[in-house]
Amino acid sequence: MDLYNNLNLKPVRSEPKVWISRIALIRQTSPAIDMIRDIRLSRGVNIIWAEEANDDSVMTEITGHSAGKTTFCRMLRYVLGENTFGTKKASEFIRRALPNGCVAAEIHVHGRQWAVRRPFGSNQRSYIKENATIEELIEQRGRTVSQELYHREIGLESLLDAMETGGIVQTGESIEWDHILAWCTRDQETRFQNIHEWRSPRSEAETPSFRFPKAGPLFVMRTALGLFTPDELKGEERLAQLQRDKDKLLKDIEEKRREPQFRVNLHDTQLRQTLKSILPHEPDIDSRPIQSDELFPEDLRRLVERARATIDEKIKESDQGYRDLQTRLDELGATISKYEDELDRLDAFFELNSAAGREIDAGVQNREEDRKKIEEIKNAQCSLGHILFRECSYIQESQRVLKMTELQDAREMKEAEAKRIEEQTRIEEVKKSLREKNAQARGLQETIKKEREAFLSHARNDKNLLRDLEQTWEALERWTQKLDKLSGFQELDALHKRLDSVESEIISTEDQLAIIVKQHDDNRKLLQSIFSGIVHSVLSSQKYDGEVAIEKRELSFRITHGQAMTGEAVETLSVLLADICCMIYCTLTDSAHMPGLLVHDSPREADLGIKIYWNFIRCVASLQERFGILDACPFQYVVTTTTPPPPELNKDLFVKLRLNAAKTEELLLRMDITKPQPTIIPLFRD
Repeated sequence: MDLYNNLNLKPVRSEPKVWISRIALIRQTSPAIDMIRDIRLSRGVNIIWAEEANDDSVMTEITGHSAGKTTFCRMLRYVLGENTFGTKKASEFIRRALPNGCVAAEIHVHGRQWAVRRPFGSNQRSYIKENATIEELIEQRGRTVSQELYHREIGLESLLDAMETGGIVQTGESIEWDHILAWCTRDQETRFQNIHEWRSPRSEAETPSFRFPKAGPLFVMRTALGLFTPDELKGEERLAQLQRDKDKLLKDIEEKRREPQFRVNLHDTQLRQTLKSILPHEPDIDSRPIQSDELFPEDLRRLVERARATIDEKIKESDQGYRDLQTRLDELGATISKYEDELDRLDAFFELNSAAGREIDAGVQNREEDRKKIEEIKNAQCSLGHILFRECSYIQESQRVLKMTELQDAREMKEAEAKRIEEQTRIEEVKKSLREKNAQARGLQETIKKEREAFLSHARNDKNLLRDLEQTWEALERWTQKLDKLSGFQELDALHKRLDSVESEIISTEDQLAIIVKQHDDNRKLLQSIFSGIVHSVLSSQKYDGEVAIEKRELSFRITHGQAMTGEAVETLSVLLADICCMIYCTLTDSAHMPGLLVHDSPREADLGIKIYWNFIRCVASLQERFGILDACPFQYVVTTTTPPPPELNKDLFVKLRLNAAKTEELLLRMDITKPQPTIIPLFRD
């Protein structure tokens, strides 16, 4: 079926924006290149077929399913910029088997050819070289790039530049090349269940996820297909902001609605706990009503009054106790001052007595010095009288007087010393007694101070308790009134008015967006005509049809039979045909920004019957044949399968790689990587 001619479709491209012409699995690059496989791909259809045996043995069931189809797809994704080339377990097996190995490819991006080489080993960098072959890249090494810069350096990220928006309006998430790659190379583990599920956690692909797993991918799809206009994006941005405002208002309203009851419950509980601590012997505090008539005299209001009176009385008692102790402290302070004054007077008296003794001692000392001087000069001659000093009458008289006072001085000094000792002893005894009394007074003073501080602390705590009691009661009364008059709660009323305004604007904005979306009707109809044509071709019946819709601004594809059909097989087929439809659509318009490359890993295993599967493959192959030569085909489609292709397609033009798990040489890596390999010493490390 020539869908292009039947629908009068006119391609505007002659080449995919991104495609791979060659991929090589390499055991080592030095000293010589040791290629495990060198796989040549082309534009158009590329079938990777893992053949199954023709008998009914147990091995027949696994020969196609462990040959390396998914590993091939992961290698292809790896050279297109994905972080990983398999699950953690599979990657470890490959690294262990091929420590010096790598995958290399020749990739075409916007008409420019790149040779790339990406390692299997950890902590190794990738190499790229423009306008080169794999061999030239390895020989000349090219330039190294990190994982973070890889897809930017070879131009893959430039596909995003022409899109109307670089992010998902609703969440602010950036649209990345990895998202586009995920769509165009769906995980086999997703089982093609729906158009928006591209990656499965089981694949451990590390593709950036979306906050909203459905809305995010569908937004990316519309963006990549060019199904957004600037006005619609502005409307989407405004709608996203309005929705955020609405969500916040709903949250605020719910909190405000809960707040009066919450506050009543909170303050009610606090009040009852406080009353229990103040009135510990009061029964049934938990069951007392807040307010009541005279039939229930002991409601919380009256208990609060009693508690307030109880606390007031305790505060008065504490204040009186404090004042009494302060009086005792004042009296003790006066007593301590009297003792200290007496000690000061005794110290002064002792100092006077000591001064008198010092004077006596000084006179005795002077006379003793005079005696020594006369004794020293008595044999010397006086220069004035020209006689010896001992013969001088003045000296002789002085000696006589000093002789007379010598015995008197000795007696006086002895008596003075005895008197001083006696007086000092008496004073020390009095001082000791005063110090003991003073120490006792000060000890009592500290004890009374502690007792006074205890009264002060009790009074302070009771005052705080009274304040808390009154504040809790006032808060309980206030919030009870608000709860009784919730409709008149001013803040809540204001929030409801704002919510009404926001919801009205949301409806208005959605209506405007619905009008704008209708501007895409021509594009939608074109998508639907393509999808419908593919459905007719694959299902070989006019009873089936395809429907494409933009509902609630989300893209959807459905196979119909009078009405929309359901079931896993139908859903799988819808996903496959939707991908092909989008691939064709992107060859018809410059406003679409898909790479033009599409990979389906084992779609036959997702509940497709062989007849439908063959019709599907024939349909894609017919699209290729419309362009005559492969160099004119504007798309590249890669499909892996364990099911033989239709007989007319079972030739090298379409089947680019044949695998078989029953034969080691026909495994993708030509070895069972799960088995220990001979130890290989790394020859280099990038």
